Amino acid sequence: MAQEKPINKRRKSGGYYLNQAELIDILQQGYQVALKRAALEAFVRAAFRRKGRYEAQELAAMLDQEKILTQALEFIQQ
Repeated sequence: MAQEKPINKRRKSGGYYLNQAELIDILQQGYQVALKRAALEAFVRAAFRRKGRYEAQELAAMLDQEKILTQALEFIQQ
C-alpha cells in the first residue's frame, strides 16, 4: 500500500509551514485521537467475537508514545 509523504516545506519560499514545537503538538494530538480510534475498533471487534477489549489507556500502556512521535517527526522532516 503506497503512502503519501507528508510535506512541511513551502515550495517557493523554502521555509516551513510549522516549526518543530507546533509539529510535536499536532503529533501528540493525533496520537491521542489514534488511541481512541484503536480502542473503539478493538471494542467493536471484541463485541462480535465476545473476547477482550481495550480502553485507550490500556492501549497506551502497550505502546511507546515517545518512540512513535519521534519517528513520526523524523519522517515528516525528511
